[in-house]
Amino acid sequence: MAVSYTTSADATEAWLVGMAAALDDCGVELHLATVTGPFDEGSAGHSVAVNRAVLCLYRFAADEPKVPATEDSWMDCSIYPAAEVNRLLEVAGSSRRLALFWPGGNDGLSLLGEESVLRRAGEQGLTSGSWDYVIP
Repeated sequence: MAVSYTTSADATEAWLVGMAAALDDCGVELHLATVTGPFDEGSAGHSVAVNRAVLCLYRFAADEPKVPATEDSWMDCSIYPAAEVNRLLEVAGSSRRLALFWPGGNDGLSLLGEESVLRRAGEQGLTSGSWDYVIP
């Protein structure tokens, strides 16, 4: 498993670390760091570095410290990192992508697989009303 990691702030980082071995098999060596954690003293929000890309997952509202200034911070914490992982997979020349089923929720699921297979499965679930999915 090829992952380097510094300081854990929440489940987003743990989720990314959990997929590091599978990403390594796809040619992506994952490097993670918490830039600003939501529980850090004086924090303005939550940002992580995925390899060299700094992702601002959310900022706190100016009028309400410790309250995310976004409509759906859970969704943002799912979509932004998954989009960056998919970008890294593309750069590595992999045909695999990360798909999110029921993104942004506690019961969400992420699957790494062939993009064409994930798209077909996702579309079938959408048409039957079984699930919500996205390949960011």
